[in-house]
Amino acid sequence: MTRFRLSLSLVLLSLPLMAWAQDVSREALAARMASHDAPLVVDVRTPAEYAQGHLAGARNLPVDEVAARHGALGVPRSADVVVYCKSGKRAARARDTLQSLGYTHVSLLQGSADAWRADGRPMVAEHPSP
Repeated sequence: MTRFRLSLSLVLLSLPLMAWAQDVSREALAARMASHDAPLVVDVRTPAEYAQGHLAGARNLPVDEVAARHGALGVPRSADVVVYCKSGKRAARARDTLQSLGYTHVSLLQGSADAWRADGRPMVAEHPSP
């Protein structure tokens, strides 16, 4: 019984560390994108927010649609996936949803879109047809 309590305690203490380890730095993602080895990047903001500016190559899947439309990502559940939103709250919800659906390598973009933009990194804007 003592061994079980000790094991459970270690697991519970490591949970915050596991969540922290799932963040991907903006520098690391930019380097992978530049070397054409980018993971699947998913923008979980609204389509309107996505259209105003998103990371190059990112797919838009609003956070409220992740559970119903995750198959549209078109990647195996073992693929590297990085999710982001404006500040990180919706991305964390999307990560949790994807993990509950069996995706095993889901990371958050550290600082999300706000920090990416603040770094002066490029965003792609969708331009409506005239």
